[in-house]
Amino acid sequence: MGNGVKLELVLIPAGKFLMGNNGSEGFDNPDELPQHWVDLPAYQIGKYEVTRGQYRKFIEAGGYKDPRCWSAEGWKWKQGNTIDYAGMNGQVTRVTRPADAPERNEPEHWAAEQEWIGHGHGHPRFTQTDDHPVVGVTYYEAEAYCRWAGGRLPTEAEWEKAARWDEKKQHANVFPWGDTWDPEKCNNADDHNPAGGGYRTNQSAPVGSYPKGASPYGCMDMVGNAWEWVADWAKSYPSSPKPFDHTGRFHFVKGGCWDDGPFSVRCGYRGGGWYLPPSSSGTGKGDSDYIGFRVAR
Repeated sequence: MGNGVKLELVLIPAGKFLMGNNGSEGFDNPDELPQHWVDLPAYQIGKYEVTRGQYRKFIEAGGYKDPRCWSAEGWKWKQGNTIDYAGMNGQVTRVTRPADAPERNEPEHWAAEQEWIGHGHGHPRFTQTDDHPVVGVTYYEAEAYCRWAGGRLPTEAEWEKAARWDEKKQHANVFPWGDTWDPEKCNNADDHNPAGGGYRTNQSAPVGSYPKGASPYGCMDMVGNAWEWVADWAKSYPSSPKPFDHTGRFHFVKGGCWDDGPFSVRCGYRGGGWYLPPSSSGTGKGDSDYIGFRVAR
């Protein structure tokens, strides 16, 4: 649609890259096999994750009242009263919003102050600013924002190339910055950056707070901080040893978040056996504060 929203986009040149994991990364996940070449035309992708401040402009511009921003499925969800929470291996828990709940006009977990549950580390109530990534959004909400902003969600291949491909070396990095894990280069449970709460404290950080973790193309926070929706349905790669196809049911999210370790924050990670329905904003009630997205064109 295009609404004059200023997006800082990075141009990714046309060409082939290696997608997936050939088993040499030190982590075993059959969803990532086999590693294969993918040829993409040139495209643009957000240098940063979409922030709360940017998403607020969508809300204030009436994005939740304009069906032109939404897919048919997304508009049906927006007008409904169900909340889906994803579980392991495709399990979904469906909750019904109270009958007197107002019509949706913002994400279910929009409050600036949330309880960051995490995996047993410190989780103080943390107030987000307009510079933090918007989180707790469903696929439908991410898709609607992108359309309103004159863009779209990136495909999984577009996301992965922007996150890891080193043109000069013709090499697919394990992490955006290279092949060696360094917890100080992204927001995760073990980094010490106060922007993300410090060591063993679970919370998001303002976008761009880990500049040394940039991808070869200069994209920030491609791993850690917030999981990110990608456009295509979750399905196995061609010639996969364990084929699956969840078209119409589940998506992957990419990049890991603020309480994940090196297994999940690899660029090639594909969800490890769990998938999210487009109407989910997370994996459980009170634990839906870590899924965001970035825009592509």
